[in-house]
This record gives sequence, C-alpha cells and structure tokens, in this order.
Amino acid sequence: MKFNAVTLFLCLLLSAKAQEKVFIPERGEGISFNTSSLMIVGADASYIPSWRANSQEMQFLREHHLGLSHFGVAYGIGYSGHFYHGNLHVNVDSDGTQSIGFINDREYASNRFATEYLDGIIEFRFRSTSNNLGRYTRLYIGGVIGYLADSYSYFNSDIYRVKFYNLGGFSTLRYGTYVKFGRGPLNLYYYYGLNPIVTSGVLTSELETATSQNIGFSVTL
Repeated sequence: MKFNAVTLFLCLLLSAKAQEKVFIPERGEGISFNTSSLMIVGADASYIPSWRANSQEMQFLREHHLGLSHFGVAYGIGYSGHFYHGNLHVNVDSDGTQSIGFINDREYASNRFATEYLDGIIEFRFRSTSNNLGRYTRLYIGGVIGYLADSYSYFNSDIYRVKFYNLGGFSTLRYGTYVKFGRGPLNLYYYYGLNPIVTSGVLTSELETATSQNIGFSVTL
C-alpha cells in the first residue's frame, strides 16, 4: 500500500513538472511600423547620398502558430516609401524629356527622388517565453515583394520648388529580406534589397548596379 502511494505521488509530481514545461504561444503582433536609414550600395562614385535618405514602412500581418511551439508564420500586406536624398537632381522638360544633374554647389532645403510600393510580406517568427511583464525576445525573419505604386522627384530651394510625378525608370518590383530583433515593442530592423533600384531611364548612368539596404527600428504592436 505504501509503495502504491509513493508511486502515485511521483507520477503526480512528474505530471506537474511536465505541465510547467508546456509552452503556450501568445498572439503575435499584427501591426509593424519600420523606420530606417536608407543606404545605396553599388552607385557610381559621383552620386553622393545624404544622411537624410530614409524608408518608412507600415505592415499589417496575421500570424499562424506552428503548434505549441515558439515558432509561427505571419503574412500580410504593407505600404512603403523610400526617399533618396542626395546630390543627384532629376530635371523634366515641358515635353517630358528627363535629364540629370548634380547640385553640389547649390543651396537648397531638400532634393530627393522617391518611390512608393504596395508590399506583400511573409515573416517567420520565433518568440521566447514571456517574463512577468509580458516581454519576450523576438527574432523575425521576413521577405518582401512589392509593386511600384508611385515615383517622383522633388526639389526645394529659396528660388523655386518643383515636384515631378511618375518619374519612371525605377524597378517595377522590389524584393528582399529583413530581420527584426528585440525585446518589447521597439526592435532593431535590417533590410537587404535584392532588386536594382532603377532598370531604365536617365538614372541608370548613376544607379544601374545600385541596390538598397536599410538599418533602423521596428515598432511592433
């Protein structure tokens, strides 16, 4: 009788320990805002990018858990804007003819060309066990493929201000991979672009082999 009681006690203890080790996944974030510094890699030496170059992205995601594990897959859509500040200026004549120039010696408030993309996103997620504050370490690795929605050139100085829409020549598709890593709502963000920034037009003389990379922060909610 004593042996049976001891055996039952040990079984209950082992069962309780096993239950403690079960990981119950929590709901993953559905909104991500990524703000980052935009770097151009592989551009001609005459193009001098500005520290003001940046990308802004909004992502809306839905997560699917992979069983009772620390892993999940998220997917969704997003919209991103990429603002290439630098010394390269794009002129558009009244007949639509485009040309480029450099404004190294001119005073101006802003000079940039920009692209906007509608993005499709897939994200592979790992999250650690939450602490008492509900915080966990996350490592999200994702991929993006986007379709060009708009492009323009903008220049602003004391003399005049001009903006040209539908600039043309930019890659119709943008695609690349990214990493989000951190603990809490604010995370480090890095994006590695695989597509060329431009594929045709006047900008190919400076950016024909150029791709983009981003480093910054991601806010997940």
